[in-house]
Amino acid sequence: MHPRAVANALGAVVAAAGATMLVPALYALLAGDGHAADFALPALASMVVGAVAFALTRSPNARIFGRDVFLIVVLGWISVAAVGSMPFVLSGLMGPADAFFESMGGYTTTGASTVETPEDVARSLLLWRSLTQWSGGIGIVLIFVAVAPLVGFGAAQLYSAEVASPVAERLTPRIQDTAKILVYVYGTLTAGGVVALLLAGMGPFDAVNHAFTTVSTGGYSTRSGSIGAFDSLAVELCVAGGMVLSGVSFALYYQAARGRLRRVSENRELRWYLAFILIGTAVVAATLYIFDYHDSPALALRESFFHTTSLLTGTAFTTAGWTAWDPLAQGLLMVFMAIGACSGSTSGGVKVVRAILLVRHAAQDIFRMVHPQAVTPLRLGDRVVSERVRTTFLGFFFVYVLLLTVGTLLMGLHQIPIGHAFGAVFACLNITGTALGPVGDPAFYAALPPSAKLLLTVYMLLGRLELFTVLVLLSPTFWRD
Repeated sequence: MHPRAVANALGAVVAAAGATMLVPALYALLAGDGHAADFALPALASMVVGAVAFALTRSPNARIFGRDVFLIVVLGWISVAAVGSMPFVLSGLMGPADAFFESMGGYTTTGASTVETPEDVARSLLLWRSLTQWSGGIGIVLIFVAVAPLVGFGAAQLYSAEVASPVAERLTPRIQDTAKILVYVYGTLTAGGVVALLLAGMGPFDAVNHAFTTVSTGGYSTRSGSIGAFDSLAVELCVAGGMVLSGVSFALYYQAARGRLRRVSENRELRWYLAFILIGTAVVAATLYIFDYHDSPALALRESFFHTTSLLTGTAFTTAGWTAWDPLAQGLLMVFMAIGACSGSTSGGVKVVRAILLVRHAAQDIFRMVHPQAVTPLRLGDRVVSERVRTTFLGFFFVYVLLLTVGTLLMGLHQIPIGHAFGAVFACLNITGTALGPVGDPAFYAALPPSAKLLLTVYMLLGRLELFTVLVLLSPTFWRD
């Protein structure tokens, strides 16, 4: 463990979070909404504290090792969430517990919120909510591609160890160059989203905010009715298209730009991701039409495509009350929320690549029961999955189910109905912010006691950092030299 290196990195992270706050501060000043100081003061404090910590701990020969990375990532996420909560408190919009919940829901791109009527909130605060999601989105992409392969945990390891994927190549030999490429891709998608929404008829402020929360698959909206409030097919298509693109591994965009289109088209996870969207759209549309939720096949197809894309990517934008649909449609969409989109994207869930491997592993075990002498290596494409990787992803699923169970029981201690307790934990662990019943409604989260909100912020962090990155800090061996 190298405390000096950890403090140095955290100082830079806190200073960067404070600098980001200058954007809504400037907007508040120009708009005259009275909240400029609510952003400027914490921005200045964060920048000063972060800069001082960075300067005092800087060393030209400092190196960051594996254990340092875990600590930096976890403490960094907690630090920016704490910094990001300050404007909500200073503005009087909400108390400390709700503010930290809101900020963590933003930076982890979960989208869980206690704001019931965004239309009544100052625009500078709405812009800040969207910025927290946009910042959190690029943060997780950079961590996944530039840091996680070095550490060797989670979905990144599956790619780097066994799968013919651009993540294994880290795009460029230098992490700094990789970061620049990903920021460029992320920025390009964001700018494209803004332009598309403007052309679709959305106002500039709404377009910027929804582009931020679409590319990050976060789902915060400036309207209480989410995307449905705009009642526009063009807007829905732009947002749905943006969600589809944002659910793809960002590393694949670099490969496409380099002309390596065959490598992109042969990516197994991408193929399954697109197949899930098509299958989900068809099945949900069929249930909506057959069971008379819609008289028009076109409307059924429109709503099924939007919500399949929204919930598979974990964005959780809505245009209709999908929780009142047929149980088959609800169940399929819940499964998609658990799966999530591609590794290396801003989406949550277990990721498509893990879901594929789990199904193939189960099929292989069934085959071995019938043919015990058969030698059948687990494959993904033309690559054999090693025993180490197999153990890692099976361990992930065990911990995932265990956390869902423990979290549900802990929420039950707050006298929350067990179905709602499970839904809340499920929503936060999978970074969707929504589930069946009232879960996802800001009124539901707002009514929770502070201790329950704190528990859910822990689950947001666990889901965002793919479980092990956080849980490894609980191991006694982690702290031993």
